[in-house]
Amino acid sequence: MAATETTFRAMASSVVIITLDGPASAGRDARLRLIELEALWSRFAPGSDIDRLNTAAGSPVPVSRSTITLLQTMVAAANATGGRYDPTVLPALLEAGYRASIDDADRITTLPSGPHRSCVGMSEVHIDGDASTVTLPPDVAIDPGGIGKGLAADLVAEQLVLDGAAGALVSIGGDLAVAGESPQGHGWEVEVEDPHRPVDALAHLAVPAGGVATSSTISRRWCVDGTITHHVIDPRTGVASTTDLVAVTVVAPRAWLAEAHATGALLGGRGQVLEYAREHRLEALAVDVEGRVLPTDGLEPTLTRPILSRPIPSLREEVRS
Repeated sequence: MAATETTFRAMASSVVIITLDGPASAGRDARLRLIELEALWSRFAPGSDIDRLNTAAGSPVPVSRSTITLLQTMVAAANATGGRYDPTVLPALLEAGYRASIDDADRITTLPSGPHRSCVGMSEVHIDGDASTVTLPPDVAIDPGGIGKGLAADLVAEQLVLDGAAGALVSIGGDLAVAGESPQGHGWEVEVEDPHRPVDALAHLAVPAGGVATSSTISRRWCVDGTITHHVIDPRTGVASTTDLVAVTVVAPRAWLAEAHATGALLGGRGQVLEYAREHRLEALAVDVEGRVLPTDGLEPTLTRPILSRPIPSLREEVRS
């Protein structure tokens, strides 16, 4: 099968699209679809569905069908993780300092004046699928975050196959979905990045279907008053997580579900990550702050090469230096 690769940037991430025996327009169509979804879902884009929801002061907001799907997926993800995934973290995320887009510092998220509640879950969000409207409480705001990239990867990969590709891989900043056939017939080879040395691959997985996603406290960090912080908010505390893990990669039936569970597993820390994966019937690979690697037992059959084994500098040492 002939493979065609398209690369570009969207959703503040590097995007890779690979299609097998697809139509000549496949890469272009995928790019246009991701640009469309970003325009609907970005919290940094004035007038996006998410921006209008967050500034509607409690009024119902007409949104696209894609955004209805996104909100319904958020609810499913919150339920699947027991609330460890919570898109209502946005006020806490802004308070922590993550206001500007990574790609454009002039694009800043702002909310209406007045107090806002963080980490309240999705139970107060009203989604009317028939009318295609969503209503947030006036003091609640949402961040699509990683789950938006995971869902976008799922939607685009599935559409590429429906449009005639024999198989497709869509990676958005490492949130990855595959559909249809794979190049060699026994799974797409997916590299899991070493969080301590991103130029190295920690593991290579054969993924025949579904999604892979990584949640990390290293990928987006900044300094506030001399203290290093990151973008993974723990809904149980309302502040950046103090987990002793730096990254968790999860394989799941969908990329959005992998993203949600990667966050849920990361928040549980080293002592709970493998039990969390077993409880949710997932395969996962975690790395702690000292560089130790913790794979689930069932991950081994999916490995195409041994997990990287060598001393990795402690993140704590890197931060002190």
